[in-house]
Amino acid sequence: MIRIEETNDLRTPHLPPGENAMSRRYLRMLERWIPVGVEYFAEWPVRPNCGHFFGGAHWYGSETASPAEAFAVASAAPEHNAAATGVSRNDLRRMAVMGVRYLGFTHDTGPEECVRPSVGLGRPENCGTKWGERGKGFFRESQCGSRVATLADICLLLREHTDEETWMMVARIHEDYAGRFGALPPRSGIYVDTQMEENAWTAAGLTSCSLFLSRHPQAAEWEAMTRRWMFSTCAAPQDAKDWGNIGEAVVRTLAGKTFTTLPDYWAENHGMAHPSYTGSGVHSLGSIGTQLRLWGRELPTELLWNRRRVYESLKAITDGGGYAQAVQGMDWHNLPAVGSETVHAIAAVFFGDPDAAALQRRALRNAELRQEANGGRLYDREFAARAHDQQDPMIMREVSIGSVVRLYLLHRLFGPGPEPTPEEELERRLRGVRVFPHAGFVHHRHPRGQTSLAWRNAIMALPLTREGIYTVAPASGTWLAAPVVHGRPDSHRLVSVRVAESADAFAAALVIDRCQESLRQQVLFASLPDGRVLSWERLVAREDLALESLDQGMLKITNETFPLLGPNSRGARVLYRPEGATEYRGGLSDSESDDRVDLLGHPEWLNVDDRIGIRFAGPGDALYHNRHFHRPYRAIADDLVLSRLPATPLRAGEAAPPLSALLLPEQAHADTPGSEFSLLQGDADTACLMADGFAAAANFGPEPRVCRFAGARPALIPAYAGATVEAVGGEIRCLVPLEAGTASLLRAVRMVRAAGDVRVDVAADGRALITNFGTTAADVGFAGGEGDVVRLAPGEVRAWEPMLAQAEEWL
Repeated sequence: MIRIEETNDLRTPHLPPGENAMSRRYLRMLERWIPVGVEYFAEWPVRPNCGHFFGGAHWYGSETASPAEAFAVASAAPEHNAAATGVSRNDLRRMAVMGVRYLGFTHDTGPEECVRPSVGLGRPENCGTKWGERGKGFFRESQCGSRVATLADICLLLREHTDEETWMMVARIHEDYAGRFGALPPRSGIYVDTQMEENAWTAAGLTSCSLFLSRHPQAAEWEAMTRRWMFSTCAAPQDAKDWGNIGEAVVRTLAGKTFTTLPDYWAENHGMAHPSYTGSGVHSLGSIGTQLRLWGRELPTELLWNRRRVYESLKAITDGGGYAQAVQGMDWHNLPAVGSETVHAIAAVFFGDPDAAALQRRALRNAELRQEANGGRLYDREFAARAHDQQDPMIMREVSIGSVVRLYLLHRLFGPGPEPTPEEELERRLRGVRVFPHAGFVHHRHPRGQTSLAWRNAIMALPLTREGIYTVAPASGTWLAAPVVHGRPDSHRLVSVRVAESADAFAAALVIDRCQESLRQQVLFASLPDGRVLSWERLVAREDLALESLDQGMLKITNETFPLLGPNSRGARVLYRPEGATEYRGGLSDSESDDRVDLLGHPEWLNVDDRIGIRFAGPGDALYHNRHFHRPYRAIADDLVLSRLPATPLRAGEAAPPLSALLLPEQAHADTPGSEFSLLQGDADTACLMADGFAAAANFGPEPRVCRFAGARPALIPAYAGATVEAVGGEIRCLVPLEAGTASLLRAVRMVRAAGDVRVDVAADGRALITNFGTTAADVGFAGGEGDVVRLAPGEVRAWEPMLAQAEEWL
């Protein structure tokens, strides 16, 4: 039995005396939320001086621990405004202590008869039970570590208001946690489900044990084991080859065979490269670092191991709302009200990263506005009562106020961080192409947003504007084909993927066998320097089969209502098409019968809300599914499908007609019909698309070859570096040398005006030969008025030295 002499004798927390600009912003959020917490507080009459929040029966005690911590922190804030909240410091302390006592009695270490209420606001299986999860396995038992740490911090913040009975209940909870995990080594897990998050929350729980029970005979042992858990939270396979030192240990020795991140520092969870779980390693630096500083301790080097490397991956893909993009889909709700800025705040404070400070402020400003619109709540009252995610009613997401608490303490303890990078400079700095071969995707950040292509876990492409997922929701399977073959469940067998990348663009050729290898998926996908996307996709039967359905070109269009975030979050979308425009209102319903599905036929173009223009041609009907039934809720979002092909039999070797598309982010609808786009016809197992100064080409065949493509002659003839272009009569021909299974993005180094039949050969270094191979003279000049028009006699060849700098006057 634990004795009080074995607990920490610290009487006051190590808090600086004043606020700073960032802590003050989070304090204001806490103050706006306090009346919400009070509304959902209730006394628990089973034991004296006890109470709970939000029904008292959520996962791992979080429904009460997080609000109680919010109240404790606010009561200890030097600038707490009781007049604004309507709650005094004493009342805040009283309810916080009552919450701690409730959690002490209902924990596994409390009296057997003290269980949580039989009815709560969350999942029913948590009701009428204890928390602590004894006997339920490592995952659920260890997950209590963060709540254990929360209780310790509340007791320290309110040390002078915490009686011995309450203090010792919390001590027994810590002794229990240390007894379960204090001698257990960290776990390894990389693919499908990382162990990053599990190691992080176990490190948090053990850190709290070594602090709260600092005079316990085993405290030093727990602290040593905690450092292993800290290190192994973000351990990568390459750490096993690192002979450098970390503290007094050698990295490879500390790593052993325990790893949680992919070699490119992504964490995979729920079968996808997942930004939320990748962020959990960075979160641990903030939560554990904050607790250590609050208790007057220094941060060990193990706590920082690989965190910056992990963060750099997240930073590069963060959108205009502060959310890291879910390039392989998101299975939690897409737009959490608070907390998305946590990784950026931690990076700003601990790494001194001004870019991170700028990204934090993006998300924080939206969080403040959303809370203001909700009258202090994190989620709209009516919405939270009706919506239900895959675990709980959304009302339970109010307990994410704990994220605000952590961020307040982070800035109160460590300061505001660096001055943020100016927005324009930030965007210039983050632009570029990044390939993550182990996570399985390529990402391009461009002037109009972000574009990614993934070939592992979820076969998809995600084209985003700068508004990010406030415009397009990151659903698994976005854009690329979702085939259903009779008797052949889906499967992914990667045949080949080749990415041709440059500093400002990429083109990829992707071949994957789907549906038990009965169907071959061929994808040419290119992201251009200005953010436009060229996409071509075809499915070829590898055996006789019945294709039951085939959706291609799906975009999930966010249609949320956040009143203070501007017109993009007004709860409506307008779809423009050649026949006119239709407004679709977003909303929440309890029945699928309230959904609306409009069949759109085969339009040549569509434009979503003056935010995304699309030129395309596909085999099936386009449709817009205005969804109101969302169960589970991830986002209020509609489905735009460019091509839905009904049941179709295919013989072995037969292909379904391809979907070809040009996507234009941030384009007004009036400009979409005139956007240049064409699909050239070519040799078997090839593809080529052209769009205003660029062409993307792919060779899906087994051998290298010069691929030949032909289409209607445009007014201006593109002179592509590394290719030959012929303009003959009303036809244009492109000859592109390509290795097997590769793609190329061709850029026009000049646009040529020619009257007659000409051939333009451009070397990779930009040197060009223009030949008149017609029977009459040809007048040749460059677009943009550069140089004189030259008349070439039949058979005459003229050399030019065009600059390779992109001629943006045509593009």
